[in-house]
Amino acid sequence: MSDRSDEARPIDGSQASPRGLIDGSQASPRRPTPETPASDGDSGSGGSETAPLPTVGETPPTATLEHTAVPDRPVGTPFLTARGLTATGRQGPIFTDVTLTAGLGQLVAICGDGGDGRSSLLLALTGRFPHRTGALEVDGQTRPGHIRRRFTIAQAGPPIRFDPYATVGACIKETTTVSKGTATRANINAWLDRLALTIDTGDTFGFLPRIDQIRFAIACAAAARTPAIAVDDADTGLDTCGSERVFEALRTVADAGQLVLAACTRSDPPADTIIDLRAQEPPAADERRHGRNRKGAHS
Repeated sequence: MSDRSDEARPIDGSQASPRGLIDGSQASPRRPTPETPASDGDSGSGGSETAPLPTVGETPPTATLEHTAVPDRPVGTPFLTARGLTATGRQGPIFTDVTLTAGLGQLVAICGDGGDGRSSLLLALTGRFPHRTGALEVDGQTRPGHIRRRFTIAQAGPPIRFDPYATVGACIKETTTVSKGTATRANINAWLDRLALTIDTGDTFGFLPRIDQIRFAIACAAAARTPAIAVDDADTGLDTCGSERVFEALRTVADAGQLVLAACTRSDPPADTIIDLRAQEPPAADERRHGRNRKGAHS
């Protein structure tokens, strides 16, 4: 499902898409949360059997949300800063002159239709898509490899997502194994409970309702405990009600302290910052594309 580093590999030769490793740092919660930080020695189970997922309101005693150490960061320092990002392909510009500032605990939405470059921009901001010009800094890092380790990708196109023929239990095992135990079963179960998602480990992932697939992927990404997560196609195939529920889940993750980037089709999602690729006029030399906050001002 998720690509967390360059070292990610598919598990057991299956068709499951790769996920990656995480960085040792962790987002600082925007608001206080009751969870106790987990020790660095936490690891996921390596057995073939998967524990049953908790039902809503029945979180196991060990299924507390785990967090890694909070990095020392000056107060008010943005976690992600992009200045003038531009990418081009064989047919011309993909996205042009994108400027964005975002902090931990915020939800950023990238809006656009198919072909507008929203997926490419999402991946560029996570260090996974090359930009031609501009500057990108994430958590003080500018090298793509270092930036990638700050993000967990919940889903992004066919290459980064769970195998639709895998069971939910196999997807959980993939998450814990490829993250080298950083995303523990207990933490995944706790996030499923927190997002009010009840599914059976024997269910086939591809047969789940679309909204449950997306929220399950979000839960697994949040459980990896990277400072930030990214979700492509956040509302694809959903009606208005389904889209609202997905953004509620994304807001829950942001409220826990992680930066959340989400690519979507809706034009006015409930996000802190919105980059609307459809609103961009044809690129001009003196034009800049900025993220706008919910009041319409540029960031």
